[in-house]
Amino acid sequence: MGKVITNQARFVLKEPNSEKPTLVYLICRTCVPRLKYSTGVSIQPSLWDSTTDRPTVQTKKFDRTTKEQLDEIRNHLNRIADAVGGINSRVKAEKIEPTPEFFRAELDKEFNLNKPRKVASTTEKLTLFSWVEKFIEECANGERTIPRTGKRYSESSIKNYKKTLNHLRAFQKKTRYQVDFDKIDLRFYQQLIKYLNDQGKATNTKGGIVKYVKVFMRQAMKDKMHTNTAFQDEDFVKPVEESENIYLTLDEIQRIYNLDLSARAGLDRVRDVFIIGCHTGLRFSDLNQLQPENFINDGKFVRVTTQKTDHPVYVPLKPEVRAILTKYDGIPPRVLTNQRMNQYLKEIAELAGLNEKVTITQTKGGLKETKTRQKWELVTTHTARRSFATNAYKEGVPTIDIMRLTGHRTETSFMKYIKVTNEEVAHRMAEHPFFTQEKRGVFKIAN
Repeated sequence: MGKVITNQARFVLKEPNSEKPTLVYLICRTCVPRLKYSTGVSIQPSLWDSTTDRPTVQTKKFDRTTKEQLDEIRNHLNRIADAVGGINSRVKAEKIEPTPEFFRAELDKEFNLNKPRKVASTTEKLTLFSWVEKFIEECANGERTIPRTGKRYSESSIKNYKKTLNHLRAFQKKTRYQVDFDKIDLRFYQQLIKYLNDQGKATNTKGGIVKYVKVFMRQAMKDKMHTNTAFQDEDFVKPVEESENIYLTLDEIQRIYNLDLSARAGLDRVRDVFIIGCHTGLRFSDLNQLQPENFINDGKFVRVTTQKTDHPVYVPLKPEVRAILTKYDGIPPRVLTNQRMNQYLKEIAELAGLNEKVTITQTKGGLKETKTRQKWELVTTHTARRSFATNAYKEGVPTIDIMRLTGHRTETSFMKYIKVTNEEVAHRMAEHPFFTQEKRGVFKIAN
């Protein structure tokens, strides 16, 4: 594969031979003289592909977290390259002198780098806990923004940061292990995992805590609060377990849609919001913010800029969704909270007779646990989004098209939503021409 560069921009490492993560620079060749511009992201040189000027795509041996981080870096660099292309077009159209100063100012505006962020001085000697408190406060008030996009941190991110801080404090109190910047090493990691196992935490809960500890350490290092790189060790890994979540078939969704809940307005509204989710794939956070203006082309499509990714998605509307909107005079129904909706959904699913036995295996406290539940007990708001993706996939909608509807950027993250058994895949493949030999004739077996 050739280099992914043009006469406009390319990307190079500040220290390509470093054993530690190094900064990625943009080299803009349309400037006179050329511009060398910090992208604000760093990468381990061993993960960089100098033939493409991007992170390597040879990621089969990497864990999911590393793959996602490389995808984020790649997407950020692509956005910068696109921005350079746009600036270059403007320079030509408006006959602007292509100076480095002009390009730098435009890039700063595009990526919100013109407002310097306060960086804690090493003389403040903040502890890890006090720095995390300050970090959370800056994220919440907008003083600190997401480095790759310049956008504010979401409420869910801030909530997760607070939860992780509370876990670390409880860990220190219980184990008497002194949690501070210079103590975050493999010994800390092992003791933290043991503590969380003793608390009966699920694998993905432990993974989330480790993930945010690494976020704290990475951001604090950028703030020059420490020089400890032990958290980057390959064994300081985020525990991950594939979740066994359910989805609803089209028939089960229809059974919920057909329920007569007119005597219970609260359940009726929750059911309608859930059905919209099942047929659009929108997250609860987006469903509960829908406005009439989100429905376009005479109500045939919904257009939403998602809260989680800040990317627009366009989804065609099925007749059931249009009927629900008509029922509410074009104003999308809402519910109070995610928690309350989850409570009502279980009652609704039970009324719809979703009594199928479902066996769920999950690792808690380091030990595998198997439980059998009725399907209605497992229905949540997120079941709607998972059902949309799975049913579209099973109906033969191309994966890339479903990803555009759901807003997923990588196939890896998208496939987590697809709940299809190996048997279902085999039945689907059996109808493919590769197996039926349609248009290829019948093979003859040689004697």
